[in-house]
Amino acid sequence: MKRIILLILFVAILAAGCTSQKASPSQGDALYAQAESQFALTNYHAAADLYENASRQYRTEGNADRARDALNKGSLSARMYAEFPYNRSVMIAMIDEEFPSVPAERKAGWLPCNASQCIESDGETWYFANTINNIKSHNLDLMREATAKKGETPFYDQVKEIALAPYDGSAGTYVNPTRWEGTEALTIPAAMLPKTGTFRLWIPLPVETPSQHNVTIVSIEPAQYVKSQTGTGADMGLAYLEVPLDSVKGDSLTVTARFHFTQYEVRHIVDPAKVGNYNAEDPEYKKYTASGRNIVVSPAMKAKALEIVGNETNPYLQAEKLYWYVVSHPYSNVPHVRLSATNTPESVYMHETGFGDCGTQSMYFAALCRSLGIPARAIGGYQLVPGYEGPHFWSEYYLPGYGWIPNDVTIAEGAEWSYEASDDDRHQYKDFYARNLDPYRYIIQKDVDVPLTPFSGDTVMFDMVVQSPKAVCDTCDTDPEFGMLEDWKVVVKKVG
Repeated sequence: MKRIILLILFVAILAAGCTSQKASPSQGDALYAQAESQFALTNYHAAADLYENASRQYRTEGNADRARDALNKGSLSARMYAEFPYNRSVMIAMIDEEFPSVPAERKAGWLPCNASQCIESDGETWYFANTINNIKSHNLDLMREATAKKGETPFYDQVKEIALAPYDGSAGTYVNPTRWEGTEALTIPAAMLPKTGTFRLWIPLPVETPSQHNVTIVSIEPAQYVKSQTGTGADMGLAYLEVPLDSVKGDSLTVTARFHFTQYEVRHIVDPAKVGNYNAEDPEYKKYTASGRNIVVSPAMKAKALEIVGNETNPYLQAEKLYWYVVSHPYSNVPHVRLSATNTPESVYMHETGFGDCGTQSMYFAALCRSLGIPARAIGGYQLVPGYEGPHFWSEYYLPGYGWIPNDVTIAEGAEWSYEASDDDRHQYKDFYARNLDPYRYIIQKDVDVPLTPFSGDTVMFDMVVQSPKAVCDTCDTDPEFGMLEDWKVVVKKVG
C-alpha cells in the first residue's frame, strides 16, 4: 500500500481584509503524518522510526510540544513490538536448537499466531521473546527434563522445607522474622541525556505491610534532587527526584537508595465457620472490590467466578476454589509492555487466553475474588528466593477476623516443574501457598495501578507496577525508560 503523506498547510487570516497566505510546510508535520499512516497500517517498526525523526525535526523547528508528542507516539510504537524480536524463521531455528530430540510433528503445533505468542508488524510475523520458556511451561515433560539437567527446581527446592513443614498455629500468624538490607542503583551514561531540561524520576522503595515491618529508608542520593517521598505507610513506596540536566557532571548520572526491613513468614490457619461478615460501607471494602484498570470486575468475570465456586457461599472456601482454578493454568510469560500499550487489562487477558505469569495470575485471581464481593489485590515488588531473586507479584484477599490472606500461584506452580517431587508433596506445597507465604519478599506496592506520586503528567512505560524507576524527560530525543532497564540494579541481602 502506498504511503499517504499529508502536508499540513496553515492559513493566516490577516486582520485588514480577506487576504491569506500559505505558511511553509513543516518537515516535522510531514514526518509525523507518515508515522501516523504507518502506525494505522500496523507497521510499528517503521512508525517508531518516523515518529523519532519527527520529534527531532520538531526540536530543530523550535516546537517543543509537538516534539514531545512525537516522542511519546514513537515510544508507544516501540512498545507494540519490543517484546517480539524474532521472525518465524528465527523462531523455528531456536526451537529446533533447544529441542533437537522432539519430533517435528509435535513442534509443528507450538507456534500458533495468537495474542499470547506473536504479532504482525511491517509485513512480517514476530514472535514473543519468551516463547521457548512458555513451550517448556506448557509441556511438563520438557520442563522436568530441563530441571533434571540443571539438578534443581527453581523455587521448589529452595523453599520446600518451609512449605512442607507442619505448623499447628501456636506461634501465631507472623513467624520467623528475617532482616534484609537493600541497595538500589540507577546509573545512566551522561551521553544518553540532553544537556538541558529536567529529568524527573520515581524510584521504588519498601512499604509497611502486615508481613513487612520496621521499614527504614537509610538514604537517597543525590539528596539535593529529592523532592518528595511517599513514606513507608503509603500504598506504594516512592521517592520523587527532579534532576536539572545542566547540573550533571562527569560520565554518568547515578542515583542510589539504601534501606532495611524485617520480613515475616506468614502462616494462616483459617476456620471457615469463624469468618466474619463484610462491612460493605467500609471505604477499604469498596476500594478492593471495585473494578480497576487491570483488575477488572465485569459480568464475564463474575460468571466465570460463579462457575468456579458453584454453590459455595463462604468467602474463604470460595477464594480457595478460585486459587486452585488459577493454579491449574500453566505458568506463561506475558508481553506486559504491549498489553499496557494496547490498554488490554491483564486480568481480561488471562481470562481470554489462559496465559499468565506472576502479575497476570495475581490480577486474575483478584478480579475473580472482587467479582464475588471478596476484597482482593495484587501485591508485590521482588522475590528474594536464593539464586532466583527478581521482580515478582502475588495475591491477597481479605477475610473479616483474619485480615489479608496471601497466596502465590506462581511459586506454587514450581512444584510441577520438579523432576523428583511426589504427587503428595506437590499438592502439599501448593496448598501451603494457598494461604501462607515464605519470608523471601521485598514489598514495594500493595496493589497494582497505584498512581505515581506526584502524578507524572505524561506517559510512562508499564506504569501499573513500579519495580524499576519511571522517568519523564521533556528534552530527551528517545524514551529514557528503555535505556534505564539495563542501568537499574537491585541487591537485597539477608542480614539476620
